[in-house]
Amino acid sequence: MFRIHPGFFFALVFALLAVATFTGHRIRIRSQASVERESDSLKTLEGAILAMLGLLLGFTFSMALSRYDQRVQLEIAEANNLGTLWLRTSLLSEGARTAERALLRGYVPVRLKFLSAGTDAAQMDQTQRQTGNLQTQMWHVATAEANARRDPETALFVSALNDSIDATEKRTAALENRIPPTAWVLLLGLAAVASVVVGTGLRARSAWLRVLLPVVLSTALALVYDLDSPRSGLIRVQQQSMLRVQQQIQAPPVD
Repeated sequence: MFRIHPGFFFALVFALLAVATFTGHRIRIRSQASVERESDSLKTLEGAILAMLGLLLGFTFSMALSRYDQRVQLEIAEANNLGTLWLRTSLLSEGARTAERALLRGYVPVRLKFLSAGTDAAQMDQTQRQTGNLQTQMWHVATAEANARRDPETALFVSALNDSIDATEKRTAALENRIPPTAWVLLLGLAAVASVVVGTGLRARSAWLRVLLPVVLSTALALVYDLDSPRSGLIRVQQQSMLRVQQQIQAPPVD
């Protein structure tokens, strides 16, 4: 389900809840006497189910929003780490500085490509391999420099490189950190039950009133799903900080 586009997810959820609502309407038509007799109990049940659904939806929204905020902060953190790493290349000897800067000029576009790959699994795998290879090369250059020059300046560069490598794994893990499928199944099941109960208790014959709850619930669930979908949908983490770092690295040296 995590590969479904949020727009398609909205359509699927709306169809599910609309069917559930009209199923409740059919129940009311076929068992009208029983429904009217138990109307008070039905209203109590409806209120309890909707309250529970609202509570779970609120918790799920909070989970999705916190994950989105984490991805935003990690984008800024990785950009800051790479900017610091670029500045600290000036502390290296001429050969190591030239090698590291050349690798960084190739590294940042690969990172941007990985983060903008969307749901293309082949491109994600390719850019992850390229990221790992470039990190290994940068680390080998830094190791050789540290062995040749055991001074605080080299240690500062190695520390910045280590932070940059750690940042890539943190961002990858954040992209993979999604709301569990079990939570979605529970939420969708409860929404369907609520739609059936509301459809059963609703006396109005207007079809527009019957689809009102499915529209509202589908919109809310699609919003949560969009927040929880880092690689598709309307709500995406922008890579402005990473783009500024790329401009900094690609800019010609100032005399």
